[in-house]
Amino acid sequence: MSPSPAPDGRALAAAVGTRIRTLRTRAGVGLTALATDSGLGKGTLSELENGRRNPTLDTLFAIATALSIPLSDLLFGDDGVAEAHGESVAATLLGRWEDPDGVTEVYRLTIHERVQVSHPHSPGVREVLTVLTGTAEVGPVDAPVTVSAAGTHTFIAETDHVYRGIGGPASAVLTMRYPR
Repeated sequence: MSPSPAPDGRALAAAVGTRIRTLRTRAGVGLTALATDSGLGKGTLSELENGRRNPTLDTLFAIATALSIPLSDLLFGDDGVAEAHGESVAATLLGRWEDPDGVTEVYRLTIHERVQVSHPHSPGVREVLTVLTGTAEVGPVDAPVTVSAAGTHTFIAETDHVYRGIGGPASAVLTMRYPR
């Protein structure tokens, strides 16, 4: 269970919760159905929508995948909120672009030494990670790749995949491409 939002995190939790509820209702999806499709508890979703729980990166990806939307739909709004944190990864949305073929998102990441397993994204989602400083292990759980500074790794994120800093935190840029 995530801790209650800290005073400075309340605005983030409230903004993301409002977006979750708005996107869920716009899609015509009930709370119970979203809980089933995302693998999250109905109580967890209710707490998130009401701003009483800090959203984690894994939770947000589960919701985005269940609603078949890019992660940035949950992160980016009029209030400028554009960040999320997971077990190992802190992500800040730098930009989002749409074209007829899909949506492209670019994130600045800090990848810590703990292992983070990210669950599968929607079919066809491609991730391209370029390490700026440090070294990171990334890619599918069964075939991760070690990437050092100035190195890049591309993979389809349809299966469980890992992120882990090696020998300390790594900074990186992640580009995600969601096909239509």
